[in-house]
Order: sequence, then structure tokens, then C-alpha cells
Amino acid sequence: MMIPGGPKRHTIRWALLVALTAGMVVAPVGGQDHGPEVEDALNELLAGALTVHINARIVDEDQNEEVWNMDLTRVTISGRAVTVHLDGRNIIVHAEFTPYWESENELLLVAQGQTWIETGKPGEDPEYRTSFTTLPIRLGEPILFLPLGSGQLPVDTQRFGRLNIELEINVERYQS
Repeated sequence: MMIPGGPKRHTIRWALLVALTAGMVVAPVGGQDHGPEVEDALNELLAGALTVHINARIVDEDQNEEVWNMDLTRVTISGRAVTVHLDGRNIIVHAEFTPYWESENELLLVAQGQTWIETGKPGEDPEYRTSFTTLPIRLGEPILFLPLGSGQLPVDTQRFGRLNIELEINVERYQS
């Protein structure tokens, strides 16, 4: 299974800076200087930015052993989703985690998941499942998201037995 790579933290900061300073290039033509306003907007955006850490792992349910894992860290802002896409030979998992500020140290995390599982039977469409949950969390509090459910739909494999997917999510303030 593979999780596609994404932009690094410095690339995101650079992209934010470019997007917000694009108006500074046009401002002198109109005779207005928006430099301090853009700087303030960038600082406010960075002050509210979040780092989302995701540990994706595949667990053998029969022996309760970890078969595979991967860590992923992304920077986002309130209301902007972080996506995880796992693509295996007979399974696809697509999960989105969207944090929303509730108070100084509390967030509302919206977790959405979609899974497609090939049954291996000729002519049969993949089994499609969705999941959606909204969780109130505190900064730094890890939560566990099971896109296949809690033991309801583990994937049977010949090599490893019955497997399930766990995504542990931890949201913290962005530290530049």
C-alpha cells in the first residue's frame, strides 16, 4: 500500500507567502500599499495553522500484530482537509480529516472514509463502504480512526490472515 507524498512544511509556507503576497505586486500600480496588511494576514494565518500527524498501520487481527505502518505529517488550516490515500492490490482506502477550531485548545475533527474492497469473485463489483464521524478533540490528543470499522470488515489475506487498518491522528499547533 502506498501513501502519495505531499508538500513539505517549508513548501506550504512558501506557497502561502506567494499566494498572500501576490496582491503586493499589483498594489503599487493602483497607488495603494498593502504590505503591512498582507504581513498581518500571513501572521494570523500561521498563528491558526495546524500540524496533523497520521500514523497509518495495518494490524493482523488474529495475532494483534502490526504488519505495516507509515507516518504522515501535513500542515493545514481550520476547515481545510488532510487526505490519506492507501492503494493496495485488492483494497483502496481514502480518508479525509478536517479540523475546525472550537476554542483556544479544542477542535472539532471531521473524519470521512471511503473503502473499496475487491472480493476476488469474477464479475462481482468491489464492496464499497463509507464512514463519517465528528469528534471533539483537544490539541495533542491522539484519536483512532478505523476506516474498515471495528472488526466488522477485516480483509482476509492468504499471507497474513485477517487484517484491519488503523489511522491514529494527532492534531497540534503548527510550529515554524
